[in-house]
Formats: sequence, C-alpha cells, structure tokens
Amino acid sequence: MTTFVRVVAFLLAVTTVLPGCARKTPDPAPPKPQTVTVTNPIVRMITDYEDFTGRTEAYKVVELRARVTGYLAKVHFADGIDVMSGEPLFDIDPRVYKAEYDRGSAALVKAEKHYKTAGLLYDRVKASYDKGIVGKDALDTAQGQYDEAEADIAYAAAALELAETNLKFTRIAAPFAGRLSRRMVDPGNLVKADDTLLTTIVALDPIYVAFDVDERTVMRLRDLIKKGEIKSSRETTRYVQIGLASDDESFPLTGQIVFRDNQIDVGTGTLRIRALLNNPEIERQPRYMLSPGQFVRIRLPIGNPRQSTLVPEKALGTNQGRKYLFVVNSDNKVEQRDVVIGAQHGEFRVIENQLMRPDQRIKPEDRIVVDGLLRVRTGTEVSATTAKPFRIPDDPVLNLQSEVAPAPREKFKE
Repeated sequence: MTTFVRVVAFLLAVTTVLPGCARKTPDPAPPKPQTVTVTNPIVRMITDYEDFTGRTEAYKVVELRARVTGYLAKVHFADGIDVMSGEPLFDIDPRVYKAEYDRGSAALVKAEKHYKTAGLLYDRVKASYDKGIVGKDALDTAQGQYDEAEADIAYAAAALELAETNLKFTRIAAPFAGRLSRRMVDPGNLVKADDTLLTTIVALDPIYVAFDVDERTVMRLRDLIKKGEIKSSRETTRYVQIGLASDDESFPLTGQIVFRDNQIDVGTGTLRIRALLNNPEIERQPRYMLSPGQFVRIRLPIGNPRQSTLVPEKALGTNQGRKYLFVVNSDNKVEQRDVVIGAQHGEFRVIENQLMRPDQRIKPEDRIVVDGLLRVRTGTEVSATTAKPFRIPDDPVLNLQSEVAPAPREKFKE
C-alpha cells in the first residue's frame, strides 16, 4: 500500500514539473511580398479607327477585241508583259483593207477631177447663158452636174476615211500603259469584228482598294458629321491606311477615298468604299508591289484625335468577359480596377475612362502590374519593380491627318 502511494506521488510530481519545462510554439513567419513589375499609364493624342478587309482593283481594265474581221497575222508581245501606251500588240491581215483604201483614194481623185471638169463646163454654159446663146435648161443642167461633182468629192472622202480607219484597225495597239494577260488567239485564226477577245490589259499604277464598311460604322460616321466633329469625304480629302496580308501589324500605304456607293447593300448591310493610291514600285519584276485582286487590310480613321490613356495590352486580365487591371497603391497592396477598353495601338490598349466609374478610372500616376498577374489578387502585398520603358506608340492615323500624306500622282474625279 505504501509503494502504491509513493508511485502516485511521483507521477503527480512529474505532472506538475513538465508544464513548466515545455517551450512556447513560435509564431509563423510572415509571407514574403510577391514580386511584380509595374509601369505607369501613358497619355497621348489618339485617333479612333476601325479595321476592315478589302481587295485591290485595277484602275483601268480593257478587253482588247478586233475592230475589223480578218485573219490574225502576227502577235507582237509575250504573255504577261508590261507595255507602254501605243505599243503594237496584234496585226490582222491588212491586204483586203489596203485594197479598199487604195480604191477609196482613186475614187477621191476621180471625184476631184470630175468636179474640176464640171466647174469648167458650168463656167462656159454660164457665159453662153449670159450672152443669150443657151437657154435656162442648159444652165440648170450644168449647175446640177457641178453640184453633184462637189457632193461626189465629199462621198469619196468619207469612203476613203472609212477605209483608212479600217486599215488602221488591222493593227491593235495598247490603249494605255499596263500589264497584259495571255493572248486568247494564235496567228492564223479568224477574228471577228467586235466579237473575238484577243487579250486583256490592266493599269497597275495607280490602283484602287475597295472595302465594305458595316452599317454601324456608317451611322457612327454620319453622327459625327451631323455634330460637326468631322467633315464628309465629299467635302474634304480623307485618307485610309492600307496594310498587306503578309504583315499583321503595320499599315505602310496610304490611300485617298475617291468613291462611296449610293446605297447600302441589303444583302450584306455594308457600304462599298473605294480608295486610290500609288502602287509602290519595286526594283525587280513584277515591278509593282500590288496586283489587282490582292487581299489587303484597311484602317479607317473615326473622328478627330483625342487625349487618351493607354496601358500595355499584357497588363489586362479577363474575368467572365470583363477586363480588369491590377494597381499597386501607396501601401504596396494590390487593387483591382474594372476597366472599359478601346482600340489597340501597337502594344498598348486605350482605356475609356469616361465610360467607367470615377473610383475605377486609371490615372497617369497609377502603378499598373504588367508582370506577375497570376501571383497576386486584391489585397496582396507586393514588392514592385519598375518595368523597362515600353515603345510608346505613335498614332499613324493622327500623323495621317496632320502631315502631308502621299497623294496620287494625278487627281482623279469619279
């Protein structure tokens, strides 16, 4: 019994001593702030625009056909070459038409001699009539023969002109400088007047670009015109930028709007617009950068330049279709701003502050997170480093309107 009491007393003593020997659990170390890269928005004058797709069209297209019937004697060109205005292309056998021309020349000479003889006869009869030798009938007959001879000259001259024209039509020349298609008829074949297609020629410089503008954009432009913010292309010269299919970013060419259709297509709900531009020359064949029927991209300026806030495109996040930005406040904590975005300009995107709540608007002094978006959320404390300077985008549309844009080499009126 004594032993049992001693064991219990020992255990109680140990239990009393152990709590005093236990160490306090240390508090967890605070997490290190996430490292992010930030940059400030930029404020620039930017012009709104809309992008469209279009096709190039030849400024002139002519289907060359024979003007006279005959056998094709000679072809003066190789398929697909460039030719100058007036350069010979085809020869039709001219022998029949040369004979007609010679016959017309002889008929004109005959008529002129007949006219001369009739004039002499009339003078003699008139003198005899004045002396009373011949009667009025003789004078009238001589007068009629003289008038007929004069009319015969006009008839023969017209017949000779027709024969000469047909003879000239046996040689078919280029109506303007351009590029030929392939020949459709080989020498030795019969060609019919105004029927047989010989080849096609297109003018490559200048060149048209045609594109279709949707009805929403058309009404937006007309609303701006109604408010007096812009002028119609019918009142002032307006330009568009043109880019190639091989380049998804740049718009190196400039075209002048020269045509707007008179109605919106009910099938597509679009308005056809056409711009004219100089076709850039290149050192080697095919000599010109653009060919008719080529796909191009069109950038149409909308409205006048306005001051806009821009942020890098990579800084934007998406949540259920809504765009947002992470902003680092003065306490180095992250805030989320829901934003309304506008047009893209290079690496930057326009922020439409006027369409946002005042507390969500982006200011030039805000620090926008551009790298590390996936590591942070609202309230996260961060360690911010400043990003390397971005390439600040120029506004090519603004330059297009404020500088002298390359105009066509000639002024064309539709």
